[in-house]
Amino acid sequence: MTRFRSVISTIAALVLSASVALAEGNVQQKTRVHIGGVVGGIVNVFGGKAAREGVTSNVSVKGNRMLTANERSGELVDLTEEKIYRLDYSRKSYSVVTFDELRKQYEEAKKEAQEEAKEAKSSKSEKSEGPEYEVDFKVEETGEKQTINGFSTRQVIATATVREKGKKLDESGGAVLTADMWMGPKIPVMREIVAFQQKYFKQLYGDSTVEMQQMAVLMATTPTFAKAMKEFSKKRSAFEGDAIRTTLTFESVAAPGQEGEEEESAGLVGGLLRNAMKKRQEKKGDAPAPGRSRLFESTTEVLAASNDAGDVGVPAGFRGK
Repeated sequence: MTRFRSVISTIAALVLSASVALAEGNVQQKTRVHIGGVVGGIVNVFGGKAAREGVTSNVSVKGNRMLTANERSGELVDLTEEKIYRLDYSRKSYSVVTFDELRKQYEEAKKEAQEEAKEAKSSKSEKSEGPEYEVDFKVEETGEKQTINGFSTRQVIATATVREKGKKLDESGGAVLTADMWMGPKIPVMREIVAFQQKYFKQLYGDSTVEMQQMAVLMATTPTFAKAMKEFSKKRSAFEGDAIRTTLTFESVAAPGQEGEEEESAGLVGGLLRNAMKKRQEKKGDAPAPGRSRLFESTTEVLAASNDAGDVGVPAGFRGK
């Protein structure tokens, strides 16, 4: 769950920011993630305080190093050494994974996900190729304004609707990715961190399309998500300022006559968890529309920003595992 939350936070930043020269700085942010489906239901219902309230973390970058840390754990990326130090603050210890090891893990996960997706497609249909998709992208300035954590912001809602080529969403089904953003002024420190992340993933995977790499498994099994994220990536330079709060929501939309298939195939436990999640969403007034299934929702919020990165390294006294 912590790794997935980090992935979503990274995607939100990368989708909405542009690259700049590396310097140093620190951003404190809070990320909350709600995952759909049976596994997500278990995490969301029984995941404890972190799942309910989110995780607050500090991201510091200085030169070729970036440290992401919360009160329990941290991750130090060193581009020069091509190593990642995973920190355990409670035990005052750390473990190390190299970029080469991560590349191998990524390739294995990608291959496995692609094979599973291929098997699922062949068992569901005799067609060798899936539908061709188109993306409709819309940006709306709502005129709403808020002061969030001391930043003056305005609301911008960007929506990527993925549908089968030549058909409307309500005819073919598809997916909708929505970014509800409260845009503030440009924050140089945030852009330094994003620039580091872009350099990191390009050095790690040799590909500048970092969003594709980060969500490889999800994208292999959900091509509509890949389409939506790619469109967001293309449009991100058009946004003015930096997002102080971003809520990303990804919903699948069933084609006519398929609305009940997911519930029938989910089983008793999945159905009970889904009903519990729906009731909670209805109380909050944000339940998905009929025929839609919310696969995940994440909120990333900037709490503070500083030009002082502090010590970006393995803390003194920590021992390697």
